[in-house]
Amino acid sequence: IAKVGDELDTVLAADISPDKRNIALAGPQKIVKIYDTVTGELIHSLKKHTDWIFTLRYSPDGILLASGDRSNGLVLWEAESGLLYGELKGHRGAIRSVDFRADSNVLVSASMDGTLKTWDMFESKQIKSWNAHGGGTTAVVYTNDGDIASAGRDRKLKYWDTNGKLKSEFGGLSEA
Repeated sequence: IAKVGDELDTVLAADISPDKRNIALAGPQKIVKIYDTVTGELIHSLKKHTDWIFTLRYSPDGILLASGDRSNGLVLWEAESGLLYGELKGHRGAIRSVDFRADSNVLVSASMDGTLKTWDMFESKQIKSWNAHGGGTTAVVYTNDGDIASAGRDRKLKYWDTNGKLKSEFGGLSEA
């Protein structure tokens, strides 16, 4: 266990880099802070968001870091340098969850607008968008076989193929 930073900030999102050298933290401060996991030293303070940050995810290859906020902001950062890589626009609700495909080439995002969107990382553009959950989509993850699992305010867990076709659905869950 290591202490990072000197502040007692509220943390709403966290992820550790694939090489375990850095940890990214974010929350109501609207800043993504990246710390060295050995020394606890602050490496980068990434400022672009205009609202609370709810989600962070490093790409599996460690090259990019994605962050999503309460005001539809979805930002990509170069993980090593901390430079802005791009902004992905299209959601109309808070970004609650993001995940990268295993090859790091595609990002999936879940929003309180009820949609899931996939994004091409080379061109920073949307590939697909589909309605996923009534009341908002709260969580998303790529499965080991490259499909997508999501959960939402409708208390359902859904399993999708990469084209947004529903493969299976489980209902009656407590709120996800």
